[in-house]
Amino acid sequence: MTWPGVVAALLFLACGYLFVRQRRLVRELGRVRRTTEEIRTGNLNLRYRLPAPRRLVEELSGELNRLIDYFQQTTERMLVLEDERKRMIASLSHDLRTPLTSLLGYIEALRNDASLTAEERSEFLCIAADKGNSLLERLQSFFELARLEADDAPPDLRPMNLTDTVQEVLLGFYPDFQKAGIEPSVRLPASPLYVMADGGGVRRILENLLSNALRYGKDGGEIGVAVREEEDFAAVDVWDRGRGIPPADLPRVFERFYTGEDSRNASLRGTGLGLAIARNLVEKQGGRISVSSRPGEKTVFSFSLHKD
Repeated sequence: MTWPGVVAALLFLACGYLFVRQRRLVRELGRVRRTTEEIRTGNLNLRYRLPAPRRLVEELSGELNRLIDYFQQTTERMLVLEDERKRMIASLSHDLRTPLTSLLGYIEALRNDASLTAEERSEFLCIAADKGNSLLERLQSFFELARLEADDAPPDLRPMNLTDTVQEVLLGFYPDFQKAGIEPSVRLPASPLYVMADGGGVRRILENLLSNALRYGKDGGEIGVAVREEEDFAAVDVWDRGRGIPPADLPRVFERFYTGEDSRNASLRGTGLGLAIARNLVEKQGGRISVSSRPGEKTVFSFSLHKD
């Protein structure tokens, strides 16, 4: 074969090779287009599968798949948040409407019922004040939790004596323990135990856990607080011997507005936000919070913070 013939044959082979590669690339791009259309219509479980030896095409499909993974996770998170928002609004509406309706009813009776005696008027005023305080408590708890969840600023962590803080909070609850006829069981270390924490946040956590124990566990006749060490952490246990928490309810006790079976009892019903606020405050300080319960025997809420 002459030299011009060799050149022509090589050119023919090169053109054929480029033609085949172009056809294959067109098919691959067609797969990308079809896959993208299906994903755009809502099939987020679909992924790009391009059996191509080209590195750039393989890298492109990988990046696209990672983008879809991120978009799918974001979409699922948005759906969860939207569901939580709807449940939160429904629960908040109910929690605000109930005391408000009752409050307005007593005020209306005081305004229009001339037959009420002085003693009945005084009783109605006390009830109205209780309903107003209940409404205020719900609003304050709701806005406190909303503020905590919206605030991404790091907490002001400083060395603090956890033992002293527990004693201070317990002293503030002394009238409540007296009213319930309970002498709290307290176990504290003999020496100071320092943690890196936000003092105001720790007090709020303790107040919420003790209020919860008094509300739901005082019938058991015993409420206790213990401070202990666990390697790099210092832990606080708040326990009671009330009716306890059913196993099915344990995973939900820190959810917003969750009040469990006792929510059917109006005298026990809380805002359902105290434990959610406690969890938020603990986690913002890099700590851990948990609950264990043997119904009718003992329920323990525990949180731990990093030692100084």
